[in-house]
Amino acid sequence: MAFDVARYSNLPFVADADARFNEQLASAGLTREQLFSKLGPLFLGSPYAACLIHRHYSLNDGERMVTIGESTQPSTDTSRQIVAECWSSSGEEIEHRFTDGSTTLPPPPPFGFFTQYKIILDSHAIDVLGVCYAPDKLADGFIFSESGGLGDRERVTTIIHHSARSDHSYDVTWLVTCNTDGVYEVTTACGCNGTGCAKPCPPPPPPNTTGREL
Repeated sequence: MAFDVARYSNLPFVADADARFNEQLASAGLTREQLFSKLGPLFLGSPYAACLIHRHYSLNDGERMVTIGESTQPSTDTSRQIVAECWSSSGEEIEHRFTDGSTTLPPPPPFGFFTQYKIILDSHAIDVLGVCYAPDKLADGFIFSESGGLGDRERVTTIIHHSARSDHSYDVTWLVTCNTDGVYEVTTACGCNGTGCAKPCPPPPPPNTTGREL
């Protein structure tokens, strides 16, 4: 399904999405581990991960959030180099990535994947999870961390040790694996710092054109 800017701008902020996820799990009588165990057979061996569908900023018409390297910002680029990297459980495009040909991404999840995924989620009334490409595996104890950048509505992804996470950080991407005993395990792959996400960053100060120090 194609990207819809109005629907994107109505997505919950990360703190609200996390709270909603917890409420839906409680209503279903499930823990996160129990839910991901149900999803395990679908994700195991695939290039995809489960993710919390949320936003940090509103978008204008013609914009979409596009990741280039470590930075994610609104973009109006409509070239074929911009491809989806995150989808809702029904397959709607949520966020995108710029590809320059140096990295080959797996194909998007097939229709059958979304069908099975949504059946499991709907059976427990879970509507805040989506699908994204699985991040690269990091050394034990390290995760990817999203936080606000200096640019207009920018998010920056860095690698941090799990112990360095902010108190305002939320789990937003999970990898499902299977241990040697045949038990599915879930690992946080990416955390998101929800502080200061509700409005754009202020613009940088104007350049000094007087020749004098400000």
